[in-house]
Amino acid sequence: MTSMPEAGAPAEADTAAEAHAPADAAVAADAEAPAEADAQAAAPQAESPAPVPATPTLQELELAIAALDEVAPKGAVGEVQDAFAEGDHVLAIRHASTLGGYPDWSWTVLLSRGLEGGPTVLEVALLPGEGSLLAPAWVPWADRLADYLAAKEASGAEGADDDDDFVDDEELESDLEADLEDDFDDDFAIDDEHDLGDDDEADDADDEAVDADDEAAGADR
Repeated sequence: MTSMPEAGAPAEADTAAEAHAPADAAVAADAEAPAEADAQAAAPQAESPAPVPATPTLQELELAIAALDEVAPKGAVGEVQDAFAEGDHVLAIRHASTLGGYPDWSWTVLLSRGLEGGPTVLEVALLPGEGSLLAPAWVPWADRLADYLAAKEASGAEGADDDDDFVDDEELESDLEADLEDDFDDDFAIDDEHDLGDDDEADDADDEAVDADDEAAGADR
């Protein structure tokens, strides 16, 4: 006898195939995702326009100065260095920085331009220059020591000069004091002579008065 295939076998095979189908689709999607990301990374991105030298208007310069006055310490903003247009509607104005500890830095003010309502302030920042973040040139220890010794010697020489000046000042003060004392003594010596002379005259007058009294008393007797 020839055996016949069971009726349920094809249905079971179809069910197994359907069960594996979503998993296969997920694997394929995962494989395509990195490929799409790589394609997006490789695609050229829109670059920002390169800055172009520009000439700011008087209104833009005054607006930049007013914005810097609000954030920068007094006396920390120098002269205008340059100005650049970044596209059609952004202007960057750079001022030199005179802030202590920030050599070769610049105050940068970004303004909008070419828009309705006139220019407005977009951003204010203190930005470093090309050489501001570089360490100073290395100086050998021998050179630094020589500079230190030279500075110390110069300071000692200045100190000696100051001491000499101090001695001269003391001598001058002593001379002045001696002159004042001499003048003082002379003045009082003259006054003393006058006082002694007056006393002698008074004594003579008293003696004469006594003699006169004696003579009068003798005449009465």
